[in-house]
Amino acid sequence: MPLAPLSLKSIIGGGLEDKRWTSALDSLRGAPEELGRPSNVPFNLTVIYFVPGETYSPKFSGIRIGTFLKDFQSLTIQVALPRHPERDARAELLDLLDESIEKAEGWGKRKKLLFGPLEAARRVASDLRGNSA
Repeated sequence: MPLAPLSLKSIIGGGLEDKRWTSALDSLRGAPEELGRPSNVPFNLTVIYFVPGETYSPKFSGIRIGTFLKDFQSLTIQVALPRHPERDARAELLDLLDESIEKAEGWGKRKKLLFGPLEAARRVASDLRGNSA
């Protein structure tokens, strides 16, 4: 069954979160149609960005494996963003996306679900870079 190669989601901390993060996330979500175009991939990769705010801040830092839902063939990678971007927020999100794909590839190889790179997810990430605003 064809799956979307890559999905992007966010959890916003609320209150006084840095709007540079939320604006950059909005620009990524409005990007290429291929983000949701089904293809023959071993599993869907969903990257969830956690934007710290007053109401909620993630209890971890960096990038970690979330959950794998076998019934849906879907892996989540969780990305805890720092309170403020160090440079261009969109560029930082895209760099973290690349790192998330690498982490997912390592996980997939360890679990014997993957025997090469997540090419479709990498293509989408590359397309997102090409559509930089």
